[in-house]
Amino acid sequence: MRKAAFVMTLVLALSVAACAQTVPKAEPGGGLYFDVLPRTMDGRVMVPLRAIFEWLGAKVEYQAGQITAYDAGGQTPRVVLRIGQAQAQLSGQPYQLDVPPVVIEGRTFVPLRFVAESFGVWVDAKGRTVTLQMPQYNLKAEMAIPPAGGSHESKIWGIIANWYMAEAGAPGPAVVGIRVLADEADADAGVASVKVVAKWRAGTFTQDAFSLHLERTGWEIDERRSAAIH
Repeated sequence: MRKAAFVMTLVLALSVAACAQTVPKAEPGGGLYFDVLPRTMDGRVMVPLRAIFEWLGAKVEYQAGQITAYDAGGQTPRVVLRIGQAQAQLSGQPYQLDVPPVVIEGRTFVPLRFVAESFGVWVDAKGRTVTLQMPQYNLKAEMAIPPAGGSHESKIWGIIANWYMAEAGAPGPAVVGIRVLADEADADAGVASVKVVAKWRAGTFTQDAFSLHLERTGWEIDERRSAAIH
């Protein structure tokens, strides 16, 4: 395990040094806004392909199930992934993924840690929070680890996402994307809370705090408190 971690670190260091560093997309709230919620699969966080690569500022080609990502302006692939295959390439070298890219309901999901670290992002997971950092660009984005499917937290995430995509916009969703920062649910007490950052089509950004309660028919939103972020 230590040897594998060392090899991964070494390959990452060499790849970052060998290529022109991609400049990530800096936005209020740290950027990285998802129009489809991330998922946890086999213990690994999977995120929508477009959101993570846009945040990294990478150039991506997608053809016949193969994902090829380059540094901005680069000609040599930094990462090559294939749908459903755990065998990837990092700067031309083979790399074995824990979980392969997958297509769910027409959207492609890729492993967050591998993609982010491949482009020089520091990834730190503590508890149910993942922090992505690029200190050289003063960039930091935090996100909650997606809950297991079927859990109360998973259902709550779905309710919050539906609120943004359906109720918040008229006509059509007014939100570009969201990122869940934290969630807490007490099913016995019937209460829950969620913190979210959101990017709106009007060009504004907010940090929103939701409180929910549990009815016989499921969770319902009680209140949303919102503050602008710049």
